[in-house]
Amino acid sequence: MKPSTLLLLTTLSLSACSTVPSGPSALVLPGQHKDQQQFQKDDASCRKLAHSQLLAAPHQPQSLGEGQLHFDIYYLQCMYGQGHLIPVSGEVSPEAPEKSPHSALN
Repeated sequence: MKPSTLLLLTTLSLSACSTVPSGPSALVLPGQHKDQQQFQKDDASCRKLAHSQLLAAPHQPQSLGEGQLHFDIYYLQCMYGQGHLIPVSGEVSPEAPEKSPHSALN
């Protein structure tokens, strides 16, 4: 292989990896009745799945931030499907719907 072709292939492969994160940025906790060993096994499996899904996507991420977002989505879906917990914000909207006088009759 010519040195120029090798250089081009190396550059292309490195630029493709620059938008693929190395791991999730989201918190996942072990699910009920899941021990640490099972959690680690599922974590490794879901990281691989998220990575392969990201590389196989028809629309490749244009930035590391976009790549991280998509990686996290694939990873969280997988971990949730394995029965693990995904913490969510407990914030309440400041504007709660008002009760109508007729709501007590329903």
